[in-house]
Amino acid sequence: QLTKSTSNLNDVIHTGRPRNEEPHVKRTTKKKADKIEYIVRVNLDKLKIDDDEFDDLQSLYMLFDLDRDGCLNFKEFEKLLRCLGYRCTEEQAQEMATTVSVDTTMFSVSFNEFLTFMSKQQETEPDEETLIDIFTSLDKDNTGKISESSFRQIMKGKDDCSEEDIDDMLKEFYRLLDLKGLTDSMSAPPTPAKSIKQEEEENEEPKTPSKKKKGGKTPLTPEPEPEIDVNERWIDYREFAAMLQN
Repeated sequence: QLTKSTSNLNDVIHTGRPRNEEPHVKRTTKKKADKIEYIVRVNLDKLKIDDDEFDDLQSLYMLFDLDRDGCLNFKEFEKLLRCLGYRCTEEQAQEMATTVSVDTTMFSVSFNEFLTFMSKQQETEPDEETLIDIFTSLDKDNTGKISESSFRQIMKGKDDCSEEDIDDMLKEFYRLLDLKGLTDSMSAPPTPAKSIKQEEEENEEPKTPSKKKKGGKTPLTPEPEPEIDVNERWIDYREFAAMLQN
């Protein structure tokens, strides 16, 4: 059984990291097959990462650690962030890397730094404004609401959110709405907010339709509005965000 060092290789590939940094992986060769194992130097109990979470995080990290050196370059880290659902600029991704990485120039992230990063993210509860921003990005018509079906679809994409968790959240949300006497708002279809241009057009005096000139273009028929499911329930996401903060 042979163990290969990767410290010199890291000096070349990840130039922003300390020289002669201890290797992040242990490579062994057995029966002509290479085996790679990440070397864990952080305290998983302190980071509140259990065995199942560790296995999931390790599998996720390996998807982007293509050269299996236990360290992601910045582009690989950006892709991993997008996979986790983060929608951030390059500068924001760099800032996220520097919260855990010793590499403040090339923004590489080792496996141990990634574990620390995920632990910090789990401890950080999003504030009300952040939650509203997330839901607003899905509310294209600026109605202040999203459908329950859309909400469920979004939450199902979260690895740590089960169907039972979603049901419990909605049950509590609807209970609070009932206490506030706002249950009627659940069944009311959202009304798209009018733009300034739309309001100006509505306030204009109606024009007498002019005769169509020869060779003139036929006015385009506006596309019909999408049908709204009358049985759908609608979630006021500002109310929902406020509930999560209480």
